[in-house]
Amino acid sequence: MSRKLLKWGGATVVGLVVALVAVYVVAGATRETLGESARAALLRDGKAERFVPTSQGVVHVRVSGPEQGPVVLLLHGGVVGGQGFAAWRKPLADAGFRVVMPDLLGYGYSERPDVPYTREFSTRQLRELLDGLGVRAPAHVVGASLGGAIATAFTAENPGRVASLALMAPSGGGRTDVVAPVLGWPVIGDWIFRVAGPSQVRSMIADAYPPGPARDEMVAWMAEQTGFGGIAEGILNTVRNYDSTWQPDVYQAVGRTGIPVFAAWGTDDAVNPYAQSAQVRRWIPRLELFTLPGQGHAITYGQAAAVLERVVPFLRGAGVRA
Repeated sequence: MSRKLLKWGGATVVGLVVALVAVYVVAGATRETLGESARAALLRDGKAERFVPTSQGVVHVRVSGPEQGPVVLLLHGGVVGGQGFAAWRKPLADAGFRVVMPDLLGYGYSERPDVPYTREFSTRQLRELLDGLGVRAPAHVVGASLGGAIATAFTAENPGRVASLALMAPSGGGRTDVVAPVLGWPVIGDWIFRVAGPSQVRSMIADAYPPGPARDEMVAWMAEQTGFGGIAEGILNTVRNYDSTWQPDVYQAVGRTGIPVFAAWGTDDAVNPYAQSAQVRRWIPRLELFTLPGQGHAITYGQAAAVLERVVPFLRGAGVRA
């Protein structure tokens, strides 16, 4: 009897493992790969605007505004892709800025390279993107959430290429658990992020916005970008390889540069809590802080008009000082 139970139990375990592997493989196979044919179709259909090759992968970027205007580089957070700054394009272009809005590698319509998504990976792609676009003058760099951590690191490494730095509830000012620790484990995390990750990030974004046009647009965009493979795996890759939640070295380095720095932060932010703004200000004493009472983390898209009322004058003033 015990042998039969052991055989039955063994067969059940094997069957379960085979089923889990099959689900993992099918989940990857049913999502489109962002290769040459996909990029050509996106351009043909008017969904994508421009692709710039870099040494680490092909970056999709949207560029608008006067060609000779001061460049504003918009760096999105860790889930939404460049769409997170969609409401910023026209106001900034109308204000005379040349707006550069990429999907960072691993997001949106950009390639999903199979390399570690480290801090160096993130800042290198920005240098090569600006080079590929022929941007030589110092740019105004704006970063939201994870994009704020990347923007700060880029500024610390390349102060001569940055006219000003604007941060929207940035990461880097205090350690937080981006995901549950178990999700970072090998095999378990890989399976969960590939199979369930896309639906989870769609739900997370849907829950971050109140009902309305902004939410509907963002939900539609999330469905679009998660139709391509690799976005959830890229989030896990970043969690494993880039400690973006605690960056005292780069914030302190920026504090020593004299570059103008602005930050907007909601007091009800549950991702990067508002209390972290005090830490960032200790590192960068000249920080110009704009507080949004009662607002959460999604201020870049959900509170774009209010934030832009403060950001545009800051950029203009920083341009005068640069």
